[in-house]
Amino acid sequence: MACRWLVAVAALTLTACESDLPDYRYKMTVHVATPGGDRSYSSVRGIHSEYVSSVMSSSGRNIKDTLQGEAVIMDLPDGRTVYALLSRPDNPDYATYVTGPALGPQIPRANDGLTNVKGAFLDEIVTRRKAMLALKGAYDLPRTVSHNPSHRTDYHPQQMWPMFVVFDDPSRPASIHEVYLDSLAISKVIVEITDDPVSSGIERRLPWLPDYYAKQLSGDRYQMLKNEGKGISAFLSTGAFSAGNGLSPYQK
Repeated sequence: MACRWLVAVAALTLTACESDLPDYRYKMTVHVATPGGDRSYSSVRGIHSEYVSSVMSSSGRNIKDTLQGEAVIMDLPDGRTVYALLSRPDNPDYATYVTGPALGPQIPRANDGLTNVKGAFLDEIVTRRKAMLALKGAYDLPRTVSHNPSHRTDYHPQQMWPMFVVFDDPSRPASIHEVYLDSLAISKVIVEITDDPVSSGIERRLPWLPDYYAKQLSGDRYQMLKNEGKGISAFLSTGAFSAGNGLSPYQK
């Protein structure tokens, strides 16, 4: 998962001054083409930052980004309720860093080549975070990104759009299954910095969510090393739908 956008966004977790990296909120909006025209479905998420010690940083500390928010709830005209998740099986922190591939290309990198110079790199990080928070308007989230520095022939572009799921029976968590993009007619996914309040209330749709914070939707206490025919329910828990809204730890 070593791709350029992830490295760039991970870099945003380093800083030299606490006040330089405030908390922020972003809105993800999924646009769907329907027979009646374009429909949009949104969710606002908050990112809270706090300092943690780190031996990997020249400054001796990192910023830990914590997510608050929910999956995008999509009540489609065909009667299906589809959820655009906060996580992916290959990227549990997907929603925490998804601003990177959408907003990162809008921000110039002034100090490329100076990543080993103490101070210059940290200054660049602070500048980029400030520039990201100052961006106005919505920006397209690319469906995939490609970064293959080793030029591997078996490399596949990394998926940037969220995972979409539906329940055959919303009262049964294990009835979850993935909905593939070809059946959804999604026209675009956009991301924007916002002052809107963080979305909440998904537990009214899925009241069993608090019971699955420490176990998978299949009912297993720990993620299965082998799928054993249980589908994606063996790899997803409450955190794929809600984070920090009373269902998992978050402190402002």
